[in-house]
Amino acid sequence: MGVSKLGSKLAAKLAGGAGLALMLGTAAAGADGLGHLTGNISLGYDRQNASDQSANLWDASGQAVLTLSNPGANLQVNLNNTGIKFNGKDFDNWSIGGDAYWRDYAGDFGIDITQNTLVTNVTGHDYRSGGFFGEFFALSDLTLRAKGGKFQGDSEGWYGSTGLVFYPADQISVSLTGDYARFQHDGPRVTDGTFAIEYLPVREIPVSISIGYTFARYTHTAITTFANDNNIFSVTVKAYFGGGGRSGGLVDYDRNGAVNWDSAPSTILGTSF
Repeated sequence: MGVSKLGSKLAAKLAGGAGLALMLGTAAAGADGLGHLTGNISLGYDRQNASDQSANLWDASGQAVLTLSNPGANLQVNLNNTGIKFNGKDFDNWSIGGDAYWRDYAGDFGIDITQNTLVTNVTGHDYRSGGFFGEFFALSDLTLRAKGGKFQGDSEGWYGSTGLVFYPADQISVSLTGDYARFQHDGPRVTDGTFAIEYLPVREIPVSISIGYTFARYTHTAITTFANDNNIFSVTVKAYFGGGGRSGGLVDYDRNGAVNWDSAPSTILGTSF
């Protein structure tokens, strides 16, 4: 892909991210009397390499959570747009979802419902995912995670995930994640593992950068799907709004702000390419 095309893709995502930031800011201004509102916006790029083909993904997302009480109930809204370039074709995946969960000193537990629409120049592909998620704050610097649920619509199946996050320093987090998703009616299966590091350079400026690597295997009971084994390299810039707590470190943003461990694994998008 040429530099000019790459620049235009990134510019489009930046514009989307700016619009998302404005929406979150407006929501925060209007929610002062209702509770405590926090959130984040992020911009990312993924390079998905396989043995014979590859894909480029540009992502813009935002999350906003209204904490009614702490400890207590939380309501969250999630928005995401992923632009995909694969085999000379363009895809666009949109998702909007909501979470309801309880959070206290020990962790959080709740439900997520997300609507996804994958758009091409020919047709659309819709599916909904719903399930449970939870995080256990095992130590001051260690979080354990698990989630699972189903998806239905043009695609049907189920998923399950486990993971952990370790904070060796206030401004650094290291995460490990494992996902499994299976489609019904002899459909494809997805197994993946992700290692990621997030770094917050300056406490007073709540903007972090993270890099990650995912190994994803797509298998099928009858045929070989797109790129059986995939190596996915990711870079993401995230801006936080509130939730920094006393330390202003990543552990406070993760445990007091919007949850990012809630919906079906993003790698199931690879089954649609």
